[in-house]
Amino acid sequence: MKQYFALIIISLLFQCSADLRQVPPPTKNGNLSRNKVNLPIVIGKFEILSADRGVYTDAWRMAWKGHLLSSGIFTKVYNELDPNEVKDFYTIDVEMKTNFSDRYNWWYTWPALYPFTAIWPIQYRLGEYSVEFHYKLYLNKNLQKEETIIKKGNAEEFLYGFFKVRNFHRMIEETNLEAVNVCLKNLESSL
Repeated sequence: MKQYFALIIISLLFQCSADLRQVPPPTKNGNLSRNKVNLPIVIGKFEILSADRGVYTDAWRMAWKGHLLSSGIFTKVYNELDPNEVKDFYTIDVEMKTNFSDRYNWWYTWPALYPFTAIWPIQYRLGEYSVEFHYKLYLNKNLQKEETIIKKGNAEEFLYGFFKVRNFHRMIEETNLEAVNVCLKNLESSL
């Protein structure tokens, strides 16, 4: 029994989990000189509803600001704005939820636990990720639009799935970018 306990502890120590902190960098839009709206926007409440939100909330806030700037919708994007300086402005509040789950096909993967611990190459792993953006757009404290956008993605790894997480990170970043782009298109179409 001690052998199995030690084997389980060793296998748990070497398992790599996917990192959900994949923030998509903003891309430059070619037409930044003509904005759709001549009013600035303020990023109000930006919350990530997950256990480790403190780690990457600031990174998401800056990425969100970069995406709003590069979209060419608004003239300026602020994190904070003095209402005495500017009379009319938009405010956006965002709540973000993420969920990642992975599972293994143990019919292929079991030799990686015993007898070929950490050297058996066939470790079939399937990762599923979903991101949900819920945003509210205000014009001078009057609600203009409220919407929830959900995007899902999945990736799989066949060889060394315990250790190779690059495909999962790429899938998470692409799903996040797709959700942000849908948010921006819906914002633009509603103005």
